[in-house]
Amino acid sequence: MQNLKSYLRQLANFPQQGVVFEDINPLLSNADTFKKVIDTLSQQIAKMLPSVSKIVAIEARGFVVGGAIARKLEVGFVPVRKKGKLPPFESVRKIEYSLEYGSNILEMDFSLLNFEDNIVIFDDVLATGGTAEAVFKLLLEAKKEGFLQPNASINYAFLLEIEPLKGRQYLLKNTYIPDNQIFSLIQ
Repeated sequence: MQNLKSYLRQLANFPQQGVVFEDINPLLSNADTFKKVIDTLSQQIAKMLPSVSKIVAIEARGFVVGGAIARKLEVGFVPVRKKGKLPPFESVRKIEYSLEYGSNILEMDFSLLNFEDNIVIFDDVLATGGTAEAVFKLLLEAKKEGFLQPNASINYAFLLEIEPLKGRQYLLKNTYIPDNQIFSLIQ
């Protein structure tokens, strides 16, 4: 994965002072590296959760990679959007969460889930873990409301994990998902 790291760019003080933005776009703009990313992530997800039936991906860069993974694995895709971006169907739920530079609100349409689904939450970057935890909490709510079976498997996959921010440790502590159900391609 060292070769893939060479395609990443960092930008200091973006989107605000003190934050270092990890730009994955050069990696995605190269056809060979994009294919390698999709193939490798798909293989690892299939090993981690052979019964995966949905990729639940987080806006916006998570859609690009998560959608390609869903296609490769021939499973469904469920987008998680920022507040106000989904039609206001009765089945849309929202959650407020903290991230490394503020807070935000995410929404998911629970009607896109099937009761028997086993899910991989996908996001492009694991930083502090707040966004990924928020999606996990939405899926717990989907279980409570009967959109998902109570024993539905939930796993995580990320393109990039920024280890110094300890997002993995945060998820292990706050979502009780074991370490072998969290995969990141690049650290």
